[in-house]
Amino acid sequence: MIQRRIFWVYFVVITTLTGCALPTPSEQVSSTQVNQSLVNSHQQKLEQLQQWSLSGRMAIVQKKQKQRDSFYINWHYLPNQQIIRFSHPLKGQLAKLTIDDSGALLVDSDDQERWAPTADALMYRLLGAAIPFQQLHHWVLGRKTPTLESPRYHKDGTLAQAKVVNRGQNWQLNWFFSQNSTQPIPLPEQIHVENPVLQIKVQVNQWQLTH
Repeated sequence: MIQRRIFWVYFVVITTLTGCALPTPSEQVSSTQVNQSLVNSHQQKLEQLQQWSLSGRMAIVQKKQKQRDSFYINWHYLPNQQIIRFSHPLKGQLAKLTIDDSGALLVDSDDQERWAPTADALMYRLLGAAIPFQQLHHWVLGRKTPTLESPRYHKDGTLAQAKVVNRGQNWQLNWFFSQNSTQPIPLPEQIHVENPVLQIKVQVNQWQLTH
């Protein structure tokens, strides 16, 4: 437990931005009853996205302590590699997370390294929570995976809510889409991944897509 707290402090220290709250998305209606052809059409379009980048912000909320920490992210995805950079507008890059077939490696601005065989294992070491990070690159697009349970949809067939169990921990996922998006494929503006004690929010400011 002490080791987990040390890793949590380490992670917060390298990524904290003070006084920086993510905007609250507008409430959107969801249902389990939706035209399945709309769901299938959207998912087929998402499957064609083999390379993408996003820039935005990520927040980590410790619910019981009511502590919120947020930072800027730049996430670049390739089929065999993901690179996520965490940064501060004044301090520059705070940390870099690389995920590939060899494992997950986090390097901070002082070149200190933390490695684990998978992204899930690394997040567990850092935060002491079984965050389902390994599939987050699918979910951040709004893509369904076989592990999702009890999905609900927006009226246009995009994902709205789902549940997932990871290492025995129950997680709730919520997707929020902009009503004014000009993207050819509807992509989330925000995604929330949370359990009773921890919440992770990803706010996307810009998408760059390559089919």
